[in-house]
Amino acid sequence: MKATRDPIIVVSRALCLSALLAATFASGACGPAGRDGKAVIKLWDGQFDSLRLSNAIAEFIIEQGYGYPAETVTLTAQELQASIAAGEIHLCMEVWIDNWKAWYDEQIERGNILDMGPIYEGGPQFWIIPTWVAEQYQIETVLDMSDHWELFQDSQDPTKGVFYNCIIGWQCNEINEIKLEAYGLTKYYNSISPGSSAALEAALASGQVDHRPVFGYYWSPNTLMGAYDWTILQESPYTEQCWEKIIAAKQDESLRPVEQACAYPVNPIAKIAHKSLLENAPDVVAMLRKMNVGLEPLNETLAWAKENDTQGWEGAAIYYLRNHEDRWRTWVTPQAHETIKKALAETAQ
Repeated sequence: MKATRDPIIVVSRALCLSALLAATFASGACGPAGRDGKAVIKLWDGQFDSLRLSNAIAEFIIEQGYGYPAETVTLTAQELQASIAAGEIHLCMEVWIDNWKAWYDEQIERGNILDMGPIYEGGPQFWIIPTWVAEQYQIETVLDMSDHWELFQDSQDPTKGVFYNCIIGWQCNEINEIKLEAYGLTKYYNSISPGSSAALEAALASGQVDHRPVFGYYWSPNTLMGAYDWTILQESPYTEQCWEKIIAAKQDESLRPVEQACAYPVNPIAKIAHKSLLENAPDVVAMLRKMNVGLEPLNETLAWAKENDTQGWEGAAIYYLRNHEDRWRTWVTPQAHETIKKALAETAQ
């Protein structure tokens, strides 16, 4: 991913006491041993919903299926990079690799981290409208939007429609501006950037709730994509050559407008672990290498969690595990499958 979406949230840091650091580096474990002497496995909490759900699913499986205690530690993305390289954090369930490419390549080469494979199928980004609007007005492509701007009329400027861009500070904001120019849509739409990701979600969701046409940028997985029916507008397929021109125009405004735009690349979203996990929890590593929660099941569960106003993410993880056993049973050993099933049966509805 071209560093378009990277939640950076300044939060308090909760790591091991300095007196235990020597043991941390020697063993890769932080804090006291758990059941049967098994070390605590620490997961990164970056404070965004898809990661928190994947963390909760992994924690339930690790604890109930394999007997290791697990806990999450809240850090910024920059703090995570230092902490997982040092073995203070053992597992990160969602890394948009293209955001951290130089760091990722260096740590892989040094052998500090292990790539556990994808957590779901890529990280798609796109432009969307409600499906009912697409069907009623036969809108399929981004170019079709020039003929229907009145549906998306800007209340502050009735001569144009509204395109809800991603928030200022995310690189997708300027990329979307370049793409609007290339598609000839700046003549028809004002680009509005909400002040936060929550405000962007609210702006798009309000159109669905009020049965009002709405047009904007979004990504997956997230609650919004699971809660409502959206049509992803067709664009020219992504090519490396096209994308290089868009990025060049982002860096040098004199190159705008570009002649042609294209769809966002679908980027790899991986799980990574500190090397110590391979020695301290090889059975968990074997499970993680197979674990892929799936984009649509993740969207569905995130939407369920919001609709049911779940308190904490364990309830959402239990919902996922109860409704997608066909997926997770392929990740775990037969014995772990049985103990996880028993734990789910004993958990209150």
